[in-house]
Amino acid sequence: MRCEELYRLLSIYWQQDDRDIAYNLISAHISTCPSCARGIPSLSEALLSDDTLTCEQCRARFPTYYEATHPDYPLVSMSHVEMAEVAIHLGNCSACRDQYRELERLSVLEESDGVVDI
Repeated sequence: MRCEELYRLLSIYWQQDDRDIAYNLISAHISTCPSCARGIPSLSEALLSDDTLTCEQCRARFPTYYEATHPDYPLVSMSHVEMAEVAIHLGNCSACRDQYRELERLSVLEESDGVVDI
């Protein structure tokens, strides 16, 4: 799956070699796009090379990332760079992506007091 809106934004700014702008765009987009919050799909080679997190580092950020990507109930904040790094790693690592999806399912279940079908 590919998010056209994210790729449209990145194609405009990524070419300028300004990683701060790209990270801000990624962060802003994944805060509003549930698909991209689970990991940026169909990563380009340029983004793959920016995957600097280890799986352990990525998983340590899961709770903060989950809260930061649910702006309706912001309990924590996360820097644009950290948020983008997690999204990039989730798009690149299927093991972390699967574990994050499980955390997400459990969190939704907990937030709904067990009333939701998963």
